[in-house]
Amino acid sequence: MMSELSDRILTISLVYLGPAAKMFLERQTLAHMDKLKFEDITPSHLPELVKWINISGGLLIGAEKAKEFGEKIRSIS
Repeated sequence: MMSELSDRILTISLVYLGPAAKMFLERQTLAHMDKLKFEDITPSHLPELVKWINISGGLLIGAEKAKEFGEKIRSIS
């Protein structure tokens, strides 16, 4: 079950990645964030997630869009 935070992240991500958003987020957290399940993400994980959005997302949607996407995630409080 997703937390309120993971749900908010997914909602923003859908705008940038469409139906691939959840798979992208799960892959970033599992592969790059010590096997963290996306559903278990906490506010303290956001800086690391934003880092990987910029790196991996940049390859998929371009650096500028990835930066915009990352900033929206970073602004979640």
